[in-house]
Amino acid sequence: MRILLALLALLTPLAAQDFVGLYLTWSADPATTMTVNWVDLRTTSSLDVHYRRIGSQEWQLAKGTKFAISDTTLQGRRVQLTALSPDSNYEFMIGKKIEKAGEGWRFRTMPRDLNRPVHFVAGGDMMHTRARLDKMNAVVGSLDPDFAVLSGDLAYANGVSSARWADWLKSWMQHSVGADGRLIPMVVGIGNHEVRGGYKGKIPEDAPFYYSLFQTPGGKSYFAHDFADYLSILSLDTDHTEPIKGPQAAWLEQALAARTNKQFQFVTYHYPAYGTTKAPKEGGGPLDAPRSIEIRKEWMPHWEKYGVTAVLEHDHHNYKRTHPLRGHKRDDANGILYLGDGAYAVNTRTVPSKEEGWWLAKAEGRNHVWSFRLRADGTALIQAVDIEGKVFDKVELKTPRTKPVGAPKVVSSGGN
Repeated sequence: MRILLALLALLTPLAAQDFVGLYLTWSADPATTMTVNWVDLRTTSSLDVHYRRIGSQEWQLAKGTKFAISDTTLQGRRVQLTALSPDSNYEFMIGKKIEKAGEGWRFRTMPRDLNRPVHFVAGGDMMHTRARLDKMNAVVGSLDPDFAVLSGDLAYANGVSSARWADWLKSWMQHSVGADGRLIPMVVGIGNHEVRGGYKGKIPEDAPFYYSLFQTPGGKSYFAHDFADYLSILSLDTDHTEPIKGPQAAWLEQALAARTNKQFQFVTYHYPAYGTTKAPKEGGGPLDAPRSIEIRKEWMPHWEKYGVTAVLEHDHHNYKRTHPLRGHKRDDANGILYLGDGAYAVNTRTVPSKEEGWWLAKAEGRNHVWSFRLRADGTALIQAVDIEGKVFDKVELKTPRTKPVGAPKVVSSGGN
């Protein structure tokens, strides 16, 4: 009963429908589709989504479907809007058509090509407290990105707390809003705090909220999002509900091999290969953690072989930018940047000294989000933006991907 009352206190009336959360995702082409997801408490709430392209007088109607959210009173709804126009602004309403200015919500589809710069943000490890999450979500809204990549440890609900998910959804809906009220779509990965026990969870029962709230391509926790020929984002599961080696590693190699024509390509996951803290209890540093070693052994040779733009890592609650790395060594000519380290809006930790952290170009305990601006000429601006909205680090990429050549043998130890 107390959880139900807490949820009711969060609700704001909107178009005769009480929303716990409203959020946008993709499970198909981001240029021509958009999945509208919403959560409320009413079993009889409308499934109708009225939408139209901005400037059009003609409304279209799409019927949503219901989905269960674990064993809670939360009512999930979603509808995939299709046959949309690329790089276009739409307005929509749930339950009725917009009758006056200021009602409803907006979204924008992705472009077919880079005839304009594409901008996205990325981060992970999001909510220790609602107040700090609200503040960082507002920073994301002010950056007005095309979409956000959120790679695990979202609500810190540990697979059991519906109230924390209600807080997380509400915060995103209220604060991560771009220009003209445009909702920012999300690409969502899994972390240990989505899972009962953190690692080696059963699907879906040990991560019921993740697998119900987010409809990923193929229904798995590892997947690819393709944005025409200019961008791919490969999201992986670092042993939370899928083993690192085996089928996932085989899928990764196949996915990379099939996307050699993509201009930009990012890999994102939760637990880092090149972290900043969490050394093993028996001694050593962050690079000696068994999962870090396994990622470098099972995954890293594949993206070194085919080439990527950057690798996004999380979990360790710090800011991190590595030196360009290849074959477990610094390689300024053709190395890969590992960016992290999962400090969107959580308490931060300490980082290694410069002498200890040979792989780190810059690291500190600082809440932040990464900002990526991709340009048609294959260059990119990468910036780190803190919770005050300040840009405190940046790097310019002159080429969209590292050179795809055979990967050297991976060294598993933490040494240089």
